[in-house]
Amino acid sequence: MSAPGCSGTREARARRASWWPWLGLLAALGCVSTPPLTEPATTIYVARQILTMDPEQPTAEAVAVADGRIVGVGDLSSLRNDLRQHSQVLVDMRFAEKTLLPGLIDNHIHPMMAAVLLPMEFVTPYDWDLPDRQVIGVRGQDAYRARLAELEASHPEGEPLFAWGYHPIFHGELARRDLNQISTTRPIIVWHRSFHEIYLNDAAMRWMELERRDWRRHPHVDWARGHFYETGLAAVVAKLNPTILSPEWISKGLRLVIAAAHQGGVTTIADMATGIFDLDRELEVMPAFLGRADVPFRTLLIPAAGPLTLVMGPAPAFDRVASLPQPASAKVEIADQVKFLADGAFYSQLMQMGDGYLDGHHGEWLMTPEQLLAGMRPFWHGEYQLHIHVNGDLGVKSALDALDTLQAEKPRDDHRTTLHHFGYSKDAQSRRIADAGVLVSANPFYVYALADPYSEVGLGPERASHMVRLGSLARAGVPISLHSDFTMAPLEPLRLAWVAANRTTADGVVHAPDERLSVDHALRAVTIDAAHAIQMEDEVGSIRVGKRADFTVLEEDPTAVPPERLADIPIWGTVFEGTPHPRAN
Repeated sequence: MSAPGCSGTREARARRASWWPWLGLLAALGCVSTPPLTEPATTIYVARQILTMDPEQPTAEAVAVADGRIVGVGDLSSLRNDLRQHSQVLVDMRFAEKTLLPGLIDNHIHPMMAAVLLPMEFVTPYDWDLPDRQVIGVRGQDAYRARLAELEASHPEGEPLFAWGYHPIFHGELARRDLNQISTTRPIIVWHRSFHEIYLNDAAMRWMELERRDWRRHPHVDWARGHFYETGLAAVVAKLNPTILSPEWISKGLRLVIAAAHQGGVTTIADMATGIFDLDRELEVMPAFLGRADVPFRTLLIPAAGPLTLVMGPAPAFDRVASLPQPASAKVEIADQVKFLADGAFYSQLMQMGDGYLDGHHGEWLMTPEQLLAGMRPFWHGEYQLHIHVNGDLGVKSALDALDTLQAEKPRDDHRTTLHHFGYSKDAQSRRIADAGVLVSANPFYVYALADPYSEVGLGPERASHMVRLGSLARAGVPISLHSDFTMAPLEPLRLAWVAANRTTADGVVHAPDERLSVDHALRAVTIDAAHAIQMEDEVGSIRVGKRADFTVLEEDPTAVPPERLADIPIWGTVFEGTPHPRAN
């Protein structure tokens, strides 16, 4: 597939490519008009160190850029000589004391989900460095409820209070009656850290016009506690959409998403579930915001085929996705790739675990193994790349079993089926993943945030310590990338690489050091290997002639500092398609 900027369907792109050789002849015959050809200016950026992620030339001191593309990589004198025929060559020394990486890539975020959450109050177990505020973490039941009460008291009169980040392991149990003690008149909506759950007080239920009789038999609703989760959340969110998808709310949220991506040094993102709220609305709003000229990154949209399948059925869902028009923006493109979901949320301990949970509760299926196979089938046969959300070892098994069936029906090479999140797996599954030609896009932040508490609650020390088995995957030869699932983790690829290379938790405990990645492997996982997982490795992910001129500019060389300092390297900003964009500090 092409990178954003080559818009249109796959067939349309092929037709345009076939026309290209004839344009010059047609112009000569007067059949078409062409603008006069002018040579674009060439800029040579010089750096203390350039880490290219290209094995043929791993490092360089200078990179030449023209018309948004890389036209040379090497040392300054050689590039000057190679470009001597260019009429306009500028040597830019602003990065002479800095390090250039290929533009960092996060191949699994949710811009609309983040735009919904970022305008909310954040009450989280750990600190957050957000573009518009610093959030200090809160732990303990009393401290959490006190913080909610403080926010309620200072909140504008008449407005509902939305608070994101609650987690029972850190904040104690929560129910409707607890929120009623904070306010009986103001609607309070507490969004779980996983995003897959919410808690409501009585005023929120009245405001949303929820009636108990409508939810009596719903499997994912606890009416007495005001708790709506998984499919229960999906059903009730429609009541909130007029507020959280309003133009004012979403415009503020998307501006914060743009700022967060740039703050993290990111130049390419993939929305790994376009349509989780409202497909048509998202395809209208996101290109309008993310496609603006001043946005220093590109966006790949990957439709959420799983939820569509559950609502419409497999064949209609395929037809719906296949008929989606490409956005007009050159920075935003719909991929020939789709997203499915197997088991429940890792933050909620609703993943499907083969050996169960210590307290006896059970996980949930977002799509049962039968539903997953049926949903994947038309897209597999239609040559789409499949991305599958899996969090427990049974979720991994469900996805691999479905893939085995589909390969038997229609063998495909280089299908790049990718397992996402990869919270917990059995060691033997790493070899099965490799043998199936499957990729993994993992969220290593689970280790940082959850390995310690899950050692005591739910999983026990052995399983909690071995969550996100990256070392096992690397030894089996599985291509690995890292993602934030923003806002499940900060939109900071260097921080993800730091967790993968160190496996250190928020409280300083190191878990399963044999599951670490090397620093080089972790950096590849947020550059070239992240590009490979979304079929963009020919355009981005390494600094190589012909590719997009996307760079992340660092104040220090990540290969020259101790691995434990990776996350602390200051980011100057980015170069996006040849244009520098310093970070707003």
